[in-house]
Amino acid sequence: MRSHPLLAEETGIRRGSDGFSLVELAIVLVILSIVAVAGAPMLGSAVNEARLSGAADEVATALEYAQMIAMTSGMKTRVAVSPTFNTIYVRRYYPSADLFAGGNQLAEADVETETYSYMQYPLKRGSDYVIDLNVDERFQGVRIALSSFSTITPVYFNAIGSPSHGGTVTLALGNRQKVVTLNGLTGKVTVSD
Repeated sequence: MRSHPLLAEETGIRRGSDGFSLVELAIVLVILSIVAVAGAPMLGSAVNEARLSGAADEVATALEYAQMIAMTSGMKTRVAVSPTFNTIYVRRYYPSADLFAGGNQLAEADVETETYSYMQYPLKRGSDYVIDLNVDERFQGVRIALSSFSTITPVYFNAIGSPSHGGTVTLALGNRQKVVTLNGLTGKVTVSD
């Protein structure tokens, strides 16, 4: 029995290729163009979903962070989520006297009006915890549609982390919405569609 390799001419199979023909390349480019055009709306939708989810997470984080700071510092905090200004504000009560460092009196104005100052934004040291959704590129197009925690009725967290009241914040982008809920009894924060 003779063993020898089959020749390409005998089998009709080409062994090597000199590349792609112009027609094959044009077909591939047309297919890629169709996929790109069909995928563009899905990509835009995914970007919008990420913006909306990011804004909802930012509201939830502000509420949870204010609650944690109130519990660890023993000082009240407050969060306002303003539909009017499309902005999230996080503040902390600062007494004029430091009772732990030898101060023995609080000013009457502090007791009556409770002076609050902006907390530091944890991701940007030296910056106030104010997130303007109109300016922040991460949340382009997202708006605060409704809020139980407006600048008139912010939520306060006491020294044990209990909220003054529960409620929701509804964020919108196009026809999509996300709702951030603060449970008034437990202080738990959830995000839902």
